Amino acid sequence: MTSTDKPKAADKVSSPLHLLQTLTRTLNEHLTEACEQAVKDAGKALEKLQRQQEKLEDKLRQSEAKLADRTAEDPGKGGGKTRRKIADLQAALLDLKQARSNAENYIQKLEADVRQTLRLAKGLDRIDAQVSQALDRRDAPKPAAKPRSRRAPAKRKPATTKAESQPTTEAN
Repeated sequence: MTSTDKPKAADKVSSPLHLLQTLTRTLNEHLTEACEQAVKDAGKALEKLQRQQEKLEDKLRQSEAKLADRTAEDPGKGGGKTRRKIADLQAALLDLKQARSNAENYIQKLEADVRQTLRLAKGLDRIDAQVSQALDRRDAPKPAAKPRSRRAPAKRKPATTKAESQPTTEAN
């Protein structure tokens, strides 16, 4: 780094606590975005399959109408080519319906996985909150220490002798 380069605030990690905080936030953001993108992509794939199915159904209707017209015009004419085309379209339509069903099942499982993942990722939010609290406690100015009041050492009473400590009885 040259003297003209200024370090970015995001590049600076002052402590392991800051690193943990940055990692949990980044991981949580990326995880949320990835889950949303996966659901969005799966939805787009399902929409594409639906459009393909609609096109195939339209082609199938057109081919069946064409076959019906040909047989109405000339009942003796076989129309084998059109019948094969209809059979191929029906097979493709069945395959497409199966693919669509698989996609719908995948999306249901994906959405359940996303819910579970995001529920588990709430632990990252708790870690972030705990790190923030730890940083706040660490960075907060500590209250000024109260000076301890030193008591003068207690003066000891002079030791008493046995004679002094026993009461005197007058025998008269």
